[in-house]
Amino acid sequence: MAAPTGTVGKLVSRDVEPAALRPLLEHPPRASLAFIDRDRADLLPVRYRLQGEAHLIGVAGDVPAAIDGREVVLVIDDGAYWFELRGISFRGIASRIDPPNGAEPECAWYVIAPRRAIAWDYAAIRDVSQC
Repeated sequence: MAAPTGTVGKLVSRDVEPAALRPLLEHPPRASLAFIDRDRADLLPVRYRLQGEAHLIGVAGDVPAAIDGREVVLVIDDGAYWFELRGISFRGIASRIDPPNGAEPECAWYVIAPRRAIAWDYAAIRDVSQC
């Protein structure tokens, strides 16, 4: 249905600054990694660690994931219900590293050099039409 003539609809956003979700990075409930392998998208569950400002991921050793030097998208998210959904994604290049201290030895570890970050929090939906 079209809005009546002369009215303006509201523009709302769920986007937040990545810094607003720092606690999610410090205690990630879930992390996944997406990348292109040949001509198809692949998705892996990963272990995530924030070490200073470095984004580290551990990929299970039994998973054949040759992601070194590839562009990847890391997604860390939380929430079971619509109004609890929040997350952050980083797009960047993965580089193989030595396992960090205390890391799971069965994982291959990488650092992600982010080129882009996007964060969202459905509990923070707000009107941005006046911005």
